[in-house]
Amino acid sequence: MTGETPARAVPFDLAVVGTGILGAMVAYRAMLRHPGWRILAVDRQRAGAGATGMSAGFDVPTGRCERQRSMAARSTAFYAELAGRRPASGRRAVDVFWLVSAGGRQALADTLHGSPPEEVDAARAKELAAVFPGLTPGPESVLLATGPGSRAVPAKVARDLLREVRDTPGNAVRDGWHVRAVEPADDGLALLASDGTGVTARRVVVATGPWAVDGPYGDRALAHGLRTKKVVAFHVQSPPPAGAPALVFEDEDAFLLPQPEHGRWLLSITSQEWDVPATRADRLVVTAEDRDIARAVLDRHVPGFGAGLAGGQVHCDSYPPDGLPLVTRADDTGRAVLAVGGAGAGYRLAPAVAEDALNLFEPEGPDTA
Repeated sequence: MTGETPARAVPFDLAVVGTGILGAMVAYRAMLRHPGWRILAVDRQRAGAGATGMSAGFDVPTGRCERQRSMAARSTAFYAELAGRRPASGRRAVDVFWLVSAGGRQALADTLHGSPPEEVDAARAKELAAVFPGLTPGPESVLLATGPGSRAVPAKVARDLLREVRDTPGNAVRDGWHVRAVEPADDGLALLASDGTGVTARRVVVATGPWAVDGPYGDRALAHGLRTKKVVAFHVQSPPPAGAPALVFEDEDAFLLPQPEHGRWLLSITSQEWDVPATRADRLVVTAEDRDIARAVLDRHVPGFGAGLAGGQVHCDSYPPDGLPLVTRADDTGRAVLAVGGAGAGYRLAPAVAEDALNLFEPEGPDTA
């Protein structure tokens, strides 16, 4: 996607560096909040690529602390509003069930910002066993149900939001425009690209996801302890039945998400492979160790799916030390903001991250880092 405008002396009111789901949401929410602003959104690749392109798009109503629960609740509300304005947003409801250790039931309840979990009765458990072959909670675990979650294709959401930004007169969206530096300028900040061109903007939000430590204000991101970590998901080649739910393995930080449009399930696992640069394609691969983790989850909980484990997807994301998004002023000018560190939940929390980032440009905007 591209949107070009002639060179101009007047700077953009806002430039967003990074057009994954976080950057797209910043640009879109800025357009809604400030209809008169001229907005530029740029990316070294194409809109919705990178971590957003690999995201499962699974949204569940949880948060490990009050700040994350608040961000999740605000984001869920915004996505609901967005679906009302744009029925073709592709956000689909999905029932969610949780397999947790008996001792972890209260901990799960504490993370929810929606209704509390309810234990699944024997009849419903039997129905779920037909969907998840071999599912039999052991004596040390419990099967719980919560309110529905949702699933979407984050790359499509990002592209759709940016299309609306681009189609608004005065705005522009540029793919393949790699910002190598942001420097002070007389009328704001200068964005200098690797091709030797540049633009100026009164405000800048850097939302570069897994490239955060290597791009503009990377030293600031590093000072906050930002690191990259591999994100892995496997494909289970078994067609989900109509209305199939998601199943979360809370203790393993893993889940099975139906993808009927692809005739498969997505099994997301947690990798502990840290400091994997987004530029190192040789390290962004599914390994035998990853497969062992995935197979162990299935063998333990859904053994009937083990034979269907085939293929997958891998990228990386940026993670702050506390696992919560980093939204902070990037320099002393008050004109630049870092909005990075999706920690694998960038899509789920993107509306709240965008809101918090834009608040920092307001005179009384709180610094949420």
